[in-house]
Amino acid sequence: MGLEILDFGFFRDNVIWVNTRQGKYVLKGFSRSETCKKQLKLSKLYHGQKPRIMGTYTVYPNQKKSMEFGEYIWAIMPFYKGEGLHFGNQSDVSAGMDAISRFHSFSKNIPSSVYDQLSSYSLYKKWSDRFDTFKYHAQSAKWSHQMQPLISDILIWGNWSLKNFDHDAIEALEKKAHKRKEITHGDVAPHNFVINKEKSNKAYLIDFDLFAAVPQAFDWLQYANRILPFWYWSYEKMEEMGNEDFLKMFTKRWFVSCLVFPTDLYREWNRALKYQDQGMIEAVTRFTLRDYSYRKKFVEKIINKMN
Repeated sequence: MGLEILDFGFFRDNVIWVNTRQGKYVLKGFSRSETCKKQLKLSKLYHGQKPRIMGTYTVYPNQKKSMEFGEYIWAIMPFYKGEGLHFGNQSDVSAGMDAISRFHSFSKNIPSSVYDQLSSYSLYKKWSDRFDTFKYHAQSAKWSHQMQPLISDILIWGNWSLKNFDHDAIEALEKKAHKRKEITHGDVAPHNFVINKEKSNKAYLIDFDLFAAVPQAFDWLQYANRILPFWYWSYEKMEEMGNEDFLKMFTKRWFVSCLVFPTDLYREWNRALKYQDQGMIEAVTRFTLRDYSYRKKFVEKIINKMN
């Protein structure tokens, strides 16, 4: 492909960094050609935006966009210098919010031909499946003495959220989002942002894998779920850091109600219990216990208010 490789290493089996005489790159492998083509098409839309909205793919020195090797089709992007965000850092949280707002603002302009190829999903179905999986694992798991008293609460919160899910509000939101061609990034985790603090205080997003044609509000819901545990479930802290797009979500009853659903706990516990990985189980136990009393107060306040 025209690259003279000096060194390389694996982030995952299908994500490789390569140091070459031409510069440093990341190769990403896709198991299906259609998926690779779709990602490259999306990437092209965001290329050249100032300030940068997404980290985008480039071409190999021989001008080819991808290559097939082994079980994957490999695309290439520059190695973007910088670091991920830390959600325990107030300025990082704010930079992430601004990156999401810029992404949402630009993404409404994408052509219908691209938008119509994106997948969508039902939030209720996604959460129901996650809840059922946790409930299944919870019955046979050997819980530690620290976790045992918490399981009933974690199940009650999920059950309450699904029973009180505002189907009418979400359906209206989905119709409006479809009309406005809203897109979500779908994985606003700290490692999917890049910020180079030596050059700028602006962050941007990477990874097109979970782009979806669903309401942009779902990105904000996920972001709230990601950052609240770092700030002991304090709404006051959200007000300090939040931009206008994020804070207006807290005025919507369906959004506040959805914050009760412990999607992060289900996600992490389902993964740890599925693989029965003791290291993962210990890490998720620490994550669960760290802010549990604060989370419980936050959740009970919402439930009492809604009831």
